[in-house]
Amino acid sequence: MGGLDNFETQSAAFLSWLSARSCSVSPKIQLADLRRHGAGRGVVAIQDIAEGEALFTIPRSNILSASTSSLSTAAPQILAQLDPWSSLITTMIFEHLRGSDSAWKPYFDVLPESFNTLMFWSQEELAELQASAVTQKIGKAHADQIFSESIIPLIRSHAAAFFPDGTGASVSDQELLALAHRMGSTIMAYAFDIEQESTGKDVDEDGYESEEEEADLPKGMVPLADMLNADADKNNARLHYGADALTMEALRDVRAGEELFNDYGPLPRSDLLRRYGYVTSLYEKYDVVELQTDLIVDAARHESQLSADELEAKLGHLEEEGLQEAGYDIHRNPLDPEDECSIFDEEMRILVATLLLPQAEFERLKRKGKLPKPDLTLAIARVLQRAVQARKSQYQTSLEQDRQLASSGVSSARKKMALAIRIGEKAILALADQFLERTLEQGHSASKRNGDEEGNGAAKRRKID
Repeated sequence: MGGLDNFETQSAAFLSWLSARSCSVSPKIQLADLRRHGAGRGVVAIQDIAEGEALFTIPRSNILSASTSSLSTAAPQILAQLDPWSSLITTMIFEHLRGSDSAWKPYFDVLPESFNTLMFWSQEELAELQASAVTQKIGKAHADQIFSESIIPLIRSHAAAFFPDGTGASVSDQELLALAHRMGSTIMAYAFDIEQESTGKDVDEDGYESEEEEADLPKGMVPLADMLNADADKNNARLHYGADALTMEALRDVRAGEELFNDYGPLPRSDLLRRYGYVTSLYEKYDVVELQTDLIVDAARHESQLSADELEAKLGHLEEEGLQEAGYDIHRNPLDPEDECSIFDEEMRILVATLLLPQAEFERLKRKGKLPKPDLTLAIARVLQRAVQARKSQYQTSLEQDRQLASSGVSSARKKMALAIRIGEKAILALADQFLERTLEQGHSASKRNGDEEGNGAAKRRKID
């Protein structure tokens, strides 16, 4: 049977499996082959759909998780020793190893076997990302340690459950490690945070939870819901969590022929690549560049001649206030459209303002339990510009060189994605540098009009509007 036929056969078997497990799927949608668009499977409307209409309903018993897998009865003691993330990886390894004996096989058959996520990139391929901070967030070494020291030993110690046919000895630890990475990547790309019917969690203005809130939720694989592709602008469906089932509903009217899209939330393309293995211009507006704290501190010391003791005291105070980070994000667009300065995180501006405070003023504010205002003064703008320029120098090629390379064409898909990340980050740094240069020029002009000399305290304290 040819590849295309097998692809469609697996899709049909998966849909039949859903039906047999009491999942309700609207006759107005279908699982479509979108490989010609580079998107694998997707869900498409074949009839007009009204806003609020249910697209499909998945009973909670059909969410693949540690509690719904037969591993929970075959070896419940295993799951008690693992955190939610590791327990789901172990659960999926267990079901995969069962092969045709697994009740979840038709679902596994439509899940990918390979990924383009950064976890699977070679060192040479990762080098194409140059100075992008995303390379520090891959966590492969940490994952290897967890898999090798926790999951694989548990599988070995319960071989009768994982290898009932006695074939466990023929499966090497390296093969189990590769399988753990595959399942971990499947979870990262496809799993949902499984909410209860009502959580009472804090969400932002767009309805997305914080990373802390997400970390507290158990993860599960939701068949069919994970077949929807994502689009930041065309998002027209959202998953609702009921007491007994999860329902995907249309967020707006959908015309026949339209694809149905979920949304990952405001992820920069670097995280899109790290978590899902692809890059799209649709998420370009969420791009950020991390500006390392070390670069900011070096720039502040150049501006203020900060002593080592003063630096330690100020950084210690910021840490106590929960404001010291390893790095801070520079945004492509202002967080507040009315305040262009907000391309720089408020916490970043407070960090610089604190570092530049005269020691007596710092001690006074500290006694009062206060922090300086995050106004963008000339001195702060100078510090940020120096730090931004230092960050630009960490990349091996310039923005212009990368744009020329992109226009000439890159054959490797992974190199092309890395190039897109590089260009996006360098473009943000260029815009930030230009904004700071403009800010400084405006500030200097205002100082001259007011008769202030450069470096005058009044000019330095002036807020840049």
